[in-house]
Amino acid sequence: AAAASSRLYHPSPRGIPTNPGISTDASVTSPPDSSGTSPSLQTKMNHPSSTNHPPLPMAGMASATPPPPPPQIFPMMESALESSTAMISEEVSSTSDARRFYRLTFGSVLQLTTCALLATMMCYAAVSPRDLPYLDYNQAFYANLRTIALACLPPLLTSWLVVDVKTNQFPNLVRGFATAFTWGYVLTFGLELLAATWTRLAVFAMWEPRIFDMTPQVPLIVVPWVLREQRMLVKPITLIVQDIVTSAAVCPLLEEWMKLMIFQWVMPRGKNFRWVKKKTASSRTKKAKRKWVAEALEGTDAPPGSPTTPFFQTPGNVINVNHYVSGMLAVSLGLKLADTIRRICMYTKASDANKGFYAFCRGIFPMQELCGTVTVLSLARRDVLGQKMPIWKLLLPSAIIHGMANFRGMKPIFKWNSATPWTEMQLSPNFYYEGATFAELATKAFPKIMWLIILFRVMGYCIKNYYMINRQAVKRTTTYAGKHAAFSAELAAAEMLKKNSKEK
Repeated sequence: AAAASSRLYHPSPRGIPTNPGISTDASVTSPPDSSGTSPSLQTKMNHPSSTNHPPLPMAGMASATPPPPPPQIFPMMESALESSTAMISEEVSSTSDARRFYRLTFGSVLQLTTCALLATMMCYAAVSPRDLPYLDYNQAFYANLRTIALACLPPLLTSWLVVDVKTNQFPNLVRGFATAFTWGYVLTFGLELLAATWTRLAVFAMWEPRIFDMTPQVPLIVVPWVLREQRMLVKPITLIVQDIVTSAAVCPLLEEWMKLMIFQWVMPRGKNFRWVKKKTASSRTKKAKRKWVAEALEGTDAPPGSPTTPFFQTPGNVINVNHYVSGMLAVSLGLKLADTIRRICMYTKASDANKGFYAFCRGIFPMQELCGTVTVLSLARRDVLGQKMPIWKLLLPSAIIHGMANFRGMKPIFKWNSATPWTEMQLSPNFYYEGATFAELATKAFPKIMWLIILFRVMGYCIKNYYMINRQAVKRTTTYAGKHAAFSAELAAAEMLKKNSKEK
């Protein structure tokens, strides 16, 4: 089209049309000679002084001056065409990313169907009382389903805000969610039950050794759970200590470890480094010691969007951390919703008030999501940036936050009873009563406000480190490409500056 427009609007320098088959020069009337050129035209070519036009090159001869390039006719039109083409390509790319993300497989449909069937069976079995007539029983069953749907709304909104369709695949997220919802929850429940049993036995062995007199009539593993039935009196301080150690220390650590294990087993993720043990010679003792060393992995050279490019990789071989956060969010929501649905189904009596409100608050309470995000960001620092991060350093911050929540009333998974949901979400049904003074209200409100501030600080920490890790991942492949030592030194310097600023 550009060539046609240049021929149409720009004639040749001598006024001769671009079509060689049409001639408008009246002097070219003599028949051509043996060389194929008419005498009059050949005379004009050989004597350029007789005319004002430059000589034409002969056939087969190179032109002395190349013809000037045709100027741009419509620059604004061409720029608009280029911009519209770029917009169309971006829309096509985003559409293809969305299609790739929402592509369902048979396994994904089967996993989602299994989770929905389990939730429906729990709702049907949770109808209270059980001897209702057929129609009333169905109405109560539908009410349980609506209550569970209220609890699922906030997690859906959170997933929509966090998950990026360009760096994630829907079947992977479904697999992580379903794994945590089914056997992940069952395995966590069993591990916490065993850990609570042995923790209570250890505390009783130190503080109340006389309870072991019940053996062998009562099996040792059952002793911590039958103290009331056996009319065994235990000091209150002993019960408080064993409950704090179990609920605020052991169980939070187990839950965070289980979420990390499910994420590593199920979710595919990109790595820039692989940690291996190597022998390194010490400068002082001159003895070889085995230490964990980060080995850089070579990224793929395939262009973005090609079938061989990983879905989590962006242009420039940069691994986006969003698929780390999204995968851990799916695992955390699977564990959270399994526990939430179970507890909602245990709060279905006719005397239980505000069922829908407490169910919706259970969906909003973000403890599982925040703790999982803190853990997976540390994992991204280890695998994407190459920072040394042992397993205890991965789990300790999230376990502390989870333990604080359990200390304030949130129940670990192994605790079955759920008759007071307001204590689990740090809500007070009798916060205000008639005749309450300002000092009494302030005394009740102060710890809740402080706990809310801690939650917002943890959320700010997650958002800040998410963008920081992504920015450092880009810098690793651009500014520090092939310079692992310099990149590690830059990260260490940034960490030292952060510590110094905190001390000041």
